[in-house]
Amino acid sequence: MKDRTVVSAIIASALGLLLFAPSLSAELKVERDVRYGPHPRHVMDVYWKAEYKDAPIVFTIHGGGFKNGSKAYCNKDMQDLYMNKGCIVVSPNYRLMKQGSSITPSDCVLDVAMAVAHMQANAKTFGGDPQKIISTGASAGGHISAQIAYRKKWDWPTEAKHKPEKLNIVGWFGNSPGLSPALIKQVGPGDPPGFVMYGGREHPKTPASQGHQMQAALKEHKVWSKMVYIAHMGHVPAKRVLFSPKTRDKETHQSFSQFLDMVCHEKGKPEAGDVIKVKRK
Repeated sequence: MKDRTVVSAIIASALGLLLFAPSLSAELKVERDVRYGPHPRHVMDVYWKAEYKDAPIVFTIHGGGFKNGSKAYCNKDMQDLYMNKGCIVVSPNYRLMKQGSSITPSDCVLDVAMAVAHMQANAKTFGGDPQKIISTGASAGGHISAQIAYRKKWDWPTEAKHKPEKLNIVGWFGNSPGLSPALIKQVGPGDPPGFVMYGGREHPKTPASQGHQMQAALKEHKVWSKMVYIAHMGHVPAKRVLFSPKTRDKETHQSFSQFLDMVCHEKGKPEAGDVIKVKRK
């Protein structure tokens, strides 16, 4: 009788552990250095969960003036914000314009386009939806992310494994992106909605006026857009204003959350066209 009691207690304890242990389906998975091309920097990190099925895919593209930076730019705050919306997060490296190198900004853009094409072709491996990719980036990465979102034609290099006619971008977020007039002119009807953010003390190459011009172009073609302007902050303010739970601005975070609901899950259509002016706390 005593033995039966002990066995029953063990079984009950095991069942309790199973009931209250975290679900394996919620486990965060990370695959480092997924290769998308032949160059040593043609690698990306992919963050996802086992439970994902047809999940939206967010690319986070690092800045650094095309000369510095790495996929480590995608920190935990950034991962949490996107994964709380049920998104796969992808952070790619790309070639850099080091001294003596022949690499140009156009090469950097093409590298990331190859990464997106690779993920588009292999989305199902990670439980992703190849038709639902969001392009995001900061500074030089913001320029690249805008090119990925609004460029209409790609001349794929011979080494590209995947050469789709189009990249399936459904949304764009730029954190102090460099936006040239030539890029802004590429915007047209049916393009992805855009969310852009600038500080008032920007780098000379990324003035907030570029964001206003981009927003005007999107509005002209009846494409949803939103801009956040933080007069007292400098370059790439999203880390503090959006991503960090300790310092984020409530209105900005709520608006960005609604933007993600719209482009990732087709839930609602928040008010567009206005500028959120974040005040100093």
